[in-house]
Amino acid sequence: MKPYAIIFILLFIVSCIGKESDTNPELKSLYAELDSEIARSGSYEAEKEERIADLRNKLRDTADPHRRADIIDALIGEYEAYDADSALYYVGCGLNEAKTHGDDRAEILLNIKRADILAHAGLFSDALSVIDRIPQNSLDRNAKEKYYSAYCSIYQYLSEYTSEHEPAAENERMRRLYADSLSLVAGPESFDYLVNVMTERARSGKVDETIALFEDKLKEGRPGERSYSIIASILAYLYKSNGNADEYKRYLALSAISDVRGAVKENMSFRELSTIMFEDGDIERANMYLKKSISDANFYSALMRNAQSGKLLPLIDDAYTASKDQLTSRLRMMVWISGVLSAILLLTVFMILKQMKSLRQAKDKVSRANEDLSAISEELKSANSALQASNTNLKSLSEELKEANAQLEARNIKLKEYNRIKEQYAALFMEYCSSAISSLQHYQQTLRKLTIQGGNRAALLKKLESTETADKMLKNFYNSFDEAILNIYPEFVEKFNGLLNPESQVVLKSGELLSTELRLFALIRIGIDDSAKIAEFLRCSISTVYTYRSKMRKRAADPDSFEENVRNIL
Repeated sequence: MKPYAIIFILLFIVSCIGKESDTNPELKSLYAELDSEIARSGSYEAEKEERIADLRNKLRDTADPHRRADIIDALIGEYEAYDADSALYYVGCGLNEAKTHGDDRAEILLNIKRADILAHAGLFSDALSVIDRIPQNSLDRNAKEKYYSAYCSIYQYLSEYTSEHEPAAENERMRRLYADSLSLVAGPESFDYLVNVMTERARSGKVDETIALFEDKLKEGRPGERSYSIIASILAYLYKSNGNADEYKRYLALSAISDVRGAVKENMSFRELSTIMFEDGDIERANMYLKKSISDANFYSALMRNAQSGKLLPLIDDAYTASKDQLTSRLRMMVWISGVLSAILLLTVFMILKQMKSLRQAKDKVSRANEDLSAISEELKSANSALQASNTNLKSLSEELKEANAQLEARNIKLKEYNRIKEQYAALFMEYCSSAISSLQHYQQTLRKLTIQGGNRAALLKKLESTETADKMLKNFYNSFDEAILNIYPEFVEKFNGLLNPESQVVLKSGELLSTELRLFALIRIGIDDSAKIAEFLRCSISTVYTYRSKMRKRAADPDSFEENVRNIL
């Protein structure tokens, strides 16, 4: 086989490595947009926290009962799909206000809202306990609409959550009964009517008619609104039941994009998308979307969503690990192919040099020949032109080989750097664990001595109540962390300041390795991006972390790409 044919075959094998999970251009574009929105989710959540903080300040400064009721309703609306515990807290505040001012109707509506939030959080028995105590004969038409809609939600979630056939069927039957009751009191223009009654009609066979209605309603909203997310999610379900896989995926992606923009934590779109990505072979996205689903469920305190996502986690986690192993195998194959290509190229060069030597000898003979051999000389000139063309192709292949070798060398350097960083992380962890164990042993010995020295209870209580040991361990841990970061990234402070405007750069105090702000973004650099985890590490509130991140972005030369640039600091 000729060398060029071998090279062609090997290059074809390399080009075939890997696969696309979905070839639909619109879906690929939507997935890319969703990934981009996930990367920006911190800014959307920071905006929501700012709105919430503003409402809290207004509530604190307002004495008028009607105005306070409106602000509490706004706070419940902000928290309803964001943080179940906080939403329930403000429902409680609203109930206290309503009882104080004797507003029975407001109290009923707030109890209905409370039951609905408990259902979203997966506390179904509590939700039914609350709503069952509401006297139905005391409800006006509007309150009945909310009342029946809440029952529909409770039994819908119960039906999803229950694995046994008979209880699930009973929950589904109850949901249909309350949907029928809702259709008698709610108008066709009502959102509750749309979500519960029209969806039930789709289940009864009027799928195409219902899809057309929901698509018209979706055009009236915009991504980021809760209603948009819900309608897009229902459309995904309707298209799935209709057997249209692409539209099912498209509307799920639109629902997920809307959830991210609206900072919605009580969602199901990411769990569904994770399953789709897993089935389509896109393990990277399946892993990312499932972790997003679990993170949102934990933040919201959604027990049902967490349980549903938890069933998928082992499968996708195993597949993700296998994908990484496969990537390593492919890298090894590429190294092997590069070696084979190098050997083939060397053989080709040797053969061409040998041919060139033969041609030079022939040319010398031709030059000594008489005029009778002039025709042969012309043929040799043509052969020489062909040889030059081959030489040009060889140079091109040689340049490609150099580029491939350079890329391989860069990857090897990057792998060595990753290994060095992992070793330093491991050393930091072992050093800190050893120090923490020694401190705890010393603390234990101190308490033992106090006990032995006469059982001085006051001294022992004072020692137990003291935070000196914990503060010292925390300080030592932060010092070790700062030293490790600056050891791994020696120019971290300078490069971080390089991302800020000249007048907004961070100035360290005397003897300080990293400030709290720098420590926060050092965590982001090493991959800890979750604000809750950062807050726990820095011993501060999540809102403080959001504030730090938001303020630092405003000081950046490129605010939109600031955190991504921090992650790329070397």
